[in-house]
Amino acid sequence: MSELTVDLEQASVPSGGVRLFWLGQAGFAFRTAAGKRVFLDPYLSDACERMFGFKRLSLPALAAEEVDADWVVLTHEHADHLDPGALPVIARNNPNCRFAAPSGCTAGLEAAGVTAERCVLLEPNRRHDLGDLVVHTVPADHGDISPSALTLLLEFGGVRVMATGDTSWRPVWFKPLYDLKPDVVLTVINGVFGNMNHIDAARLVSEANPRFAIPCHFWTLAEQGAGDPAGFVNACATMCPEVRAVLLRPGVGLTVEAVKHSA
Repeated sequence: MSELTVDLEQASVPSGGVRLFWLGQAGFAFRTAAGKRVFLDPYLSDACERMFGFKRLSLPALAAEEVDADWVVLTHEHADHLDPGALPVIARNNPNCRFAAPSGCTAGLEAAGVTAERCVLLEPNRRHDLGDLVVHTVPADHGDISPSALTLLLEFGGVRVMATGDTSWRPVWFKPLYDLKPDVVLTVINGVFGNMNHIDAARLVSEANPRFAIPCHFWTLAEQGAGDPAGFVNACATMCPEVRAVLLRPGVGLTVEAVKHSA
């Protein structure tokens, strides 16, 4: 059993707070104060190498067989987000787990063995109350390669986490999520396939003004852009020095405590 698996099962999370973990690529795991476990875009296999020849450069933070999940939330259907290697294992091993995703993920979830009864359709510009968490959505600009892609804000009790997914920098599109005052921004920085680079991502962070900013989508698949995490931290220090930019090592947790929100 990996250290991450133990942490996800046993971590003590303060009331209203959340403990989050980077899984590599754009994947994250969350443990709530109530002990619920939520996975976002978990890429845990070598599916991209099998499908496209994109060799994985870093090991996943845990194996799909180790995942114990209450929810899996997806931003879009690409294989490094909707993992056709990992999701069938997660779905099979977690019969009570539910899946929330935009329309472009429907076929991939069906192929992974996820029945329609276990799925919640995430529509853009909506608030989705999933009981254990609330998901706010706006469109992401991932171009024609994923027209239904979403940028999300996840509410875990008193902590709000904005996850950009794969997208260009679109301040007007993102403003409804900025207005919700996210505590944490998880942002793509790889700078290819239409995605934000580290400078664009720092601009987004300066607009959203969270307490924490965490870069992702770098150093997992070479063909998807190297990204510049140190450049992101330095850009945030210049553009929004009041925000704590954090570089996470895959599998290591960060606990974010709740604050009172006015909205």
